[in-house]
Amino acid sequence: MEKISLPVRIFAVVIVLVGVAGMLAMRTMGPGVDESAAIPLPVKKTATPAKVTPQPAKAASAPKPAATKPAKPKPAVNPVVPPTGFPVVVDRALRQHEVVVVSLVVPGARVDELAAAEAEAGAKLGGAGFLALNVLNEGVARSLLAKLDSVQDPSVLVVKRSGEVAIELAGFVDRETVAQAAANALP
Repeated sequence: MEKISLPVRIFAVVIVLVGVAGMLAMRTMGPGVDESAAIPLPVKKTATPAKVTPQPAKAASAPKPAATKPAKPKPAVNPVVPPTGFPVVVDRALRQHEVVVVSLVVPGARVDELAAAEAEAGAKLGGAGFLALNVLNEGVARSLLAKLDSVQDPSVLVVKRSGEVAIELAGFVDRETVAQAAANALP
């Protein structure tokens, strides 16, 4: 059996060290930080064919109805939601929904994206609103840490309009569990 020469051994050690240093550098850099609090999730659009129904021709001698005053649309009544201590986007979502499912995610992390998609589907099934929050955003992270004991991603929070966290589900949660938690939190 041949002995490996000293220069070849040194070269091999240097290559291994450079590889480890490169991996550590890539790990600490992580994905770019998105400054927005809410994360848009991909939405699948389904094309629906437009139905065109032919209208019968109106008789030319038909009298025109008198012009009527158009009815004024009623302004949308958004309930007053006190500041909950969560990010502002959560308060906005709570104005529209009694209960909001909040998914805490790191953008670009595949498991987090899958968990957010399941949480969104569960929110729809449970009749609640949905919001995905980027935990890498410093403002979001600060407000979450001030409100909660700890923050883990992926996590799902079911938040009532009062700002109370009805339930916190850590890790990956399937849509049925999220739907049941949202339905239980509804008044």
